[in-house]
Formats: sequence, structure tokens, C-alpha cells
Amino acid sequence: MRKLVPLLLALLVAACGSGAPRNTDWDLLGNSPEMQHHAALGQIDRGNVGELELAWWTEMPTPYGLVGNPLIKDGRVFQSGPGGHIFATDLRTGKLLWEFEPKVDLAKASFASYISEQTNRGLALYGDLAIVATSDCRLIAVDQKTGKQRWQAQSCNSEEMYGITAAPRVGDGMVFTGNNCMDSGESRGFVDAFDAATGKHRWRFYTVPGDPAKPQDSPLYEGAAKTWGTDWYAKSKGCGSVWDSITFDPALHQVYIGVGGASPVSPASRAADAGDELFTNSVVALDAKTGAYKWHFKETPHDAWNFDSVGIMIADLPVAGKKQRVVLSVPKNGFAYVLDAATGKFISGKNYVDVNWTKGLDANGRPIPEPAAMYWKNGQGQVVEPSTMGSHGWEAMAFDPATGLLYIPTMHIPTYVAPNPGIMGILMDFYAAEKPGAKQKAYGELVAWDPVTQTAKWRTSNRMPINGGLLHTTGGLVFQGMANGEIKAFDDATGKELWSRQTGGAIRGAPSTVMVDGEQYLIVATGNGSSSATGNYVALYNSTPESRTVPRLLAFRIGGKSAYPPLAKVEPVPAPSSPRPNPALAAKGDLLFEGYGCPACHGARGAASGGKAPNLNRLPPADLAMLKQVVQQGALAANGMPKFTGMPDADAEAIFAYIIDEAWAAHDRSSGKATAGGEKH
Repeated sequence: MRKLVPLLLALLVAACGSGAPRNTDWDLLGNSPEMQHHAALGQIDRGNVGELELAWWTEMPTPYGLVGNPLIKDGRVFQSGPGGHIFATDLRTGKLLWEFEPKVDLAKASFASYISEQTNRGLALYGDLAIVATSDCRLIAVDQKTGKQRWQAQSCNSEEMYGITAAPRVGDGMVFTGNNCMDSGESRGFVDAFDAATGKHRWRFYTVPGDPAKPQDSPLYEGAAKTWGTDWYAKSKGCGSVWDSITFDPALHQVYIGVGGASPVSPASRAADAGDELFTNSVVALDAKTGAYKWHFKETPHDAWNFDSVGIMIADLPVAGKKQRVVLSVPKNGFAYVLDAATGKFISGKNYVDVNWTKGLDANGRPIPEPAAMYWKNGQGQVVEPSTMGSHGWEAMAFDPATGLLYIPTMHIPTYVAPNPGIMGILMDFYAAEKPGAKQKAYGELVAWDPVTQTAKWRTSNRMPINGGLLHTTGGLVFQGMANGEIKAFDDATGKELWSRQTGGAIRGAPSTVMVDGEQYLIVATGNGSSSATGNYVALYNSTPESRTVPRLLAFRIGGKSAYPPLAKVEPVPAPSSPRPNPALAAKGDLLFEGYGCPACHGARGAASGGKAPNLNRLPPADLAMLKQVVQQGALAANGMPKFTGMPDADAEAIFAYIIDEAWAAHDRSSGKATAGGEKH
């Protein structure tokens, strides 16, 4: 025993002297204002990650699979859900401490607000407040300890074509929020800033000019209006939604926003002589205190592919031999850009995936036109790379400040794109890769990208295209959750997979990591993925039938002892009660189903993965009369199903035929009578 005591004392002194914190927080989205999704924690490293096991898990009381980055502060995990739902969970035990659910009135809600009710990508913490956005255009702040509401503020008007789905961001004592217009072109995009402590409105920045028949707000918008072409306002109100990317720069006191595309998406639906259509498809820098315009960088002129500007990170990188504050922008268009944070000047950019919409970038970072990609000129569709979902969406990237490597969760989804009358002006077949004989296949990648040399250091490949956001740690690890429910750890230097576990549910959001009583924990949210707009839209690509489970929160640590939660039990798809429809009528309904925006809730082919919107393959309307009651007459409007009062009976009949046709196809696949991708599409 006398020999053991000095050894124990030596170990205790070593542990105390190591400088490792006993408790840490992850209280900002991405763990820093710069959105780097990096943690300076290395207790879990390449050598011991194989010992990482589940410490606890808990089911979350919501039908939606949660996708927000878990925020952690003072021993509590904060997670948001659709409609402005907030859950607070004990970090050490997984016990649900409280939940907050605001009352959302959809009686007069626009289509955008209805659709936004299905989606939520996170929340913000400020002081002792948790702040969340609601689909009906409000920000609500609640007490972190009790879940009691402290203030609320109105941003957009939910009766107009607006809704909010993104996590608010905070900085300089303010909270920032954007909105979405469902790519409709029926509203004017903007960003709002509110006092984070009180909810008082501070400033608003519009992303597009106003009605040209009236005086513009300022000379800035007078200049912007000239870039939209002749009679543009009759065809589009611009839109330019800031539907996710807002990044605060604490060093320069700027806010960088990623602006969505001009709407409708098809250029044939916009002015023929349009220029840059400012400030759509751009990164825009604003003064954080006042909202004043500082600079912008246009990424996709003449957008025809829905290539929104998303994915904005701030870093300090060597440029011409000196450290420089830069903006790293990885939008949907397949390129990674490095911009001077102070001026917006283009430093470098290169495609990190195959692209066919442009020949590359010129010396100023402008895309070099590729005429063959302009599908709208001859009225014929084609397969676009990247897809209209992009090679990278809102899913979190990660950064290693020590090596300067940028880690990008990447999607490869060959998509057939063609003109189509409807809310977006184009038809998008995301499942083109599933056609028999398709030359291009859908898959996912994790890409380690050097933004200084604009080269890939390594790539991993996954058969599922849409996977979770990333986390990097000083333990030399990159963590990513997968569509099939696995969570994996990769060597940050080589991309070698070092560890994986089956969590029991699809993962779309990024993990977080903190120290708890001297132990490093990894926290991740799982479920059916339906809390993201594309969760239902392309369910075949972001979840498996087995991983579409009830939402859960899971915590891992070295030596965890908890049993793992189960995957979902998959039942066969039943045969519809209606007979197989006329193929020509079903084909017409295919275009209308897309044109009316039905996949946003019910998924492509009607195959929703979860949430409140039913999977129409499994639960189609019993007959045409029922569909008309729901869709045209609004029988389920109170439950979040929009009412389409202007839909002609002929359209309703075709959509019903399409739904029944797809239900029969799903039944055939389930019973082994068709290929996994189906013989259609």
C-alpha cells in the first residue's frame, strides 16, 4: 500500500497539472462565432477513440428527427425542433429538464410559413436566454433554467411568402435572423437584427431592391435595381432569401450573410436581359452594429440551378506569406472560395467536385459560361452537376486551425433539371441516378480541402449521399454522423476511418463535444431527419428505412456502459386500396406534384421519412374525393396542410393518380416485384 500511495499522488498531480479543463461549454453554433466546428479538446484521440462508447441516450418528445447542432451550457443540452420547440436536457444523465413549445397560428399562414412548420435547424444561446425562431416569423427567448418565455419579436410577416427555419445567430449583443420564400419570387428577402437581451429591433438589410415604380430605400438599391433587367418586378420580387448562413466576425464586427438565388429559379421566368440580380447568390458583408452594407462577392451570376450561397466560415490563413483574415465560402455551386474578410476581394477559388454548369473561374472569381449547361435556351432538360441541392448545403463544415484544413461534407446527387411551370419554374428529378442504366450514381463524400493551395488532401466515400455535419478536435479526429445511423471518427490527416458505432437513427446535424467532470463527451442528435426541408424531400438519400426512428439525443465517452438504442422495424408497404391509375395521367401528376411544392413536406415520390406529414406511399388518400377535401377545401389546414383553393379539378385528379401510382410502385419494391430504384423516373 505504501508503494501505491505515491503512485496515485503522482497521477493526481499530473492530471491536475495538465491544464485540461474539468467542464466546458459549447454555447455557440459551431463552438465559435467563426463557425469552425472545432474543439480544442484531445482527451479522445486517435489512440483511444476505439474505446468510445455510449454513456446515455434519451428519446425526445417530438415526431421530428432533430438536426440542429446541440448547444451546451452550465450542464444543460439545448436542442430545438420545428415550430420553435426547445428541449433542455441534463448533460450528465440525459434527463429531460423542460420543454418549450410556442403557439403557432397557421390560420392565415402563407405557403412558406406552412412549409417552415416542418423544419428547424437550431437555436442560439445568449446570457441566460435560449433564442429560437418560429415558422410564423417570430424570435422567442426563454429562460435557460426554466424554459419560461422572456421576450418575443416579430420579424417577417407569415401571411406573406415568408417563413423562418434557421438557427438565429448572436454577436455584439444582438441576434440575427433571415427568412425563406420557398424560391417563389413573391417576396423581398432581408435580414433582421434584434437586441439579444430585450428583443428590440435594431436594423434591417434587404437583399434585393424594392418595387422599381417607387423610390428605392437608398442609392445602394438604386444601383442594385439596374442589375435586374427590364420589367423584372412583374416577373419576380427578387426573393434572395437568407435562409441559413449568417456568420458574425468578432474581430471586424461584421456579419457575413449567404444570399439565396433569384426566384423563380428558371431564368426563363425572370428578365431576359438581367445582370447580376444583386444581391442574390452572393456573400454580403454588413456592419454588425448598424446593418450598413460593406461589400459583396457574387458567386453564381445568372443562376439557373438554385445554387444558393451557404456555408460561411471565418479563418486566419497565410496569404502571400502573411496571416490574413478571410471568409471561407462553400456554396451549393461546387466551388470553395477564399475572400478577404475586410474587403471581399477574391483571393482564390476552385471546384472541389465535378461541375458541368461552368468551365471554371476567371481571375476575378467569376464563373466562365458553359453554354451547354443553359438548359432553358432550348427547352430541354439535362443532368446538372452539382445538383440543385448543391455539392454542399447547410450541413456544418469543420476547420483545423493548426493545419488550415477545411473539412467539407459533400453530396453527389445527379439531378435531371428542366423547365416546369410551378412555384420554382423548374422540374428537379433528384432520383435520376436511380433510373435503370443511369451512368452517374449518387454518393456522399467527406473532403479534406486545403484552401490555400485549393487542393484535396483526402476524400472518403459513402454510398448514401446526404450525411451529417462535422466536428473537428485537437485529438486528430473528424466526427460525422451518417444517413444510415452510424457515427464515425476519421483520422484528420489521412481520412482513415478509426471508429464507428450504430446510433439507431439517421444523423444530419453536427455533433458537439465538451468536458464533463474531467471527461470528454460527444453529444449528437438523431432521428428520421425530417426536421430539415430536404429530410422529407429526398428521404431515399438522407436516411434508410431502418434509421427513421424516433428522435433521440445520445452522449458518448471513453468507457461508456449504456446499451445502444434499436433501429426501426420496417414493415412492408401495403397495397393501395385504389386500382393502378392511367400511366399518362400519373405522368402528368408527376409534374404537378413537383410544381405545387408537394415534395417539400411529403417527399419526392411521396415517400416522406417522418414528422407530421404522412408518407403517401404507405398512407395515400382513400379516394379522389378525400384528396380534394384535404387539398382544395383545406380539411386539414389546422394540422399544417396548406389549402390550394385555386387548384383545378383536373390537376387534383392527376396528382391523385400520381400518388396512387407511386404507392403501387413502393408496394412492388417492398414485395420484391421491382428494382430498388423502381422502373420509373
